[in-house]
Amino acid sequence: MREEVKRLLRPIYPLALPAFSLFHRHFLTPWNIRKNKGKSHRMLEIGPGPKRLEGFESLNVVAGVEVDYVWDASRHLPFQSETFDLIYASHVLEHVPWYQTQATLNHWVRALKSGGKLEIWIPDGLKIARTFVLAEEGEQGLIQQDGWYKFNDDHDACTWANGRIYSYGDGTGKKDHPNWHLSLLSERRLKKLLAQSGLVNLEIMTTSEVRGYDHGWINLGMRGVKP
Repeated sequence: MREEVKRLLRPIYPLALPAFSLFHRHFLTPWNIRKNKGKSHRMLEIGPGPKRLEGFESLNVVAGVEVDYVWDASRHLPFQSETFDLIYASHVLEHVPWYQTQATLNHWVRALKSGGKLEIWIPDGLKIARTFVLAEEGEQGLIQQDGWYKFNDDHDACTWANGRIYSYGDGTGKKDHPNWHLSLLSERRLKKLLAQSGLVNLEIMTTSEVRGYDHGWINLGMRGVKP
């Protein structure tokens, strides 16, 4: 029944989005918080894609038919401490201002149970920077493997780097759109931030461990455990 409702909503959803967003934030989100509070095993995806990960609750800054909680993930999450067994966030952290990254991770870790895991995927800032420098110096290397470069008609390395580092917002220049990238992270930096948030047993994840969309060669994944 739920899937049938979603199917019917999708064609009219863009037109109804402003009103639905308000309804979702102020009514559906609190309702879902209360409804799911008593579950014993819980997993949360922050920044879900167009299709929900099976078994996961979902939190996003933008309302959607696959979203349970409309919330800014850089703020104190609307859940009690020690709530989730697993929190998964793929290509979300780069949308948080760089000077708020540590506080954001602290919020996420607070919501994890002891023994719970946080899985993070981000664009590898160091790999992007190296690839840009090589391309500017005349060595194409990995840049030619990237989908964003292939769709860059003039194949300009600087255009590619701007897209990869800053993103495009909504494509119209709207400054407050949530799709801008606001931080640059490397493996070293991410590991340091996760450790400072209290996680242990930090490890790099492999591409086989991506849940949902795989962003390709720029993808960097790291997992940590809350003691």
